[in-house]
Amino acid sequence: MTHSKIEHYGPLVGRSLLALLFILSGIGILTNIPATAGYYASLGIPLATLVAVLILIVKLASSTMLVTGIHAREGAWALVVFTVLATLVAHTGEGQMISALKNLAIVGGLLMVIVHGPGPVSWGEKCMCPLCKKKNGAVGAVGSACNCGHCDACRKAKANTSS
Repeated sequence: MTHSKIEHYGPLVGRSLLALLFILSGIGILTNIPATAGYYASLGIPLATLVAVLILIVKLASSTMLVTGIHAREGAWALVVFTVLATLVAHTGEGQMISALKNLAIVGGLLMVIVHGPGPVSWGEKCMCPLCKKKNGAVGAVGSACNCGHCDACRKAKANTSS
C-alpha cells in the first residue's frame, strides 16, 4: 500500500527532479552560448548558435511547464523529443552507452507524466489558455461537461465510456 503523502507529493517531486536536469543544463547553455554552439558545430549540427538558443528555450520553457504542472504533458512531450534527438545525435558513439541509457530512463519518467498527468499538486488549474478555461468551466454553458479531449476529465470520461 502506498502512503497517501507519497501519492500526493510524489508526482511533484518526480516532475521537479526530471525538470532539474533540464533547468541546470539550460542555465549552462545560457551562461555560455558560444561554447555550446561550438560543441554543437563539432557534432556537425548546422546553424549551431540558433540551435543552441532554440534548445535553451525548449529546456527552460518545458521544464517550467513540467514543474508547475501547467501543460505538463506538452512540456514532457517536448522534452521527450529533445532527449531522443540528443541521444541519437550525441550518445550513439563508442563509450556512450551509459549516457544513452540514462537518457532513455529520463524519457521513461517523462512518459509517466504524459500518461498519468501532473498529479494532485499542480498549478494546472490556474492556466489561462482557452482549452484550460473550458476544462475548468470558465468557457461554455454553466454545468456543461468539457469535451476538449485534452484534459484529465475528458480522458477519464472517454475511458469510462469505452469500458
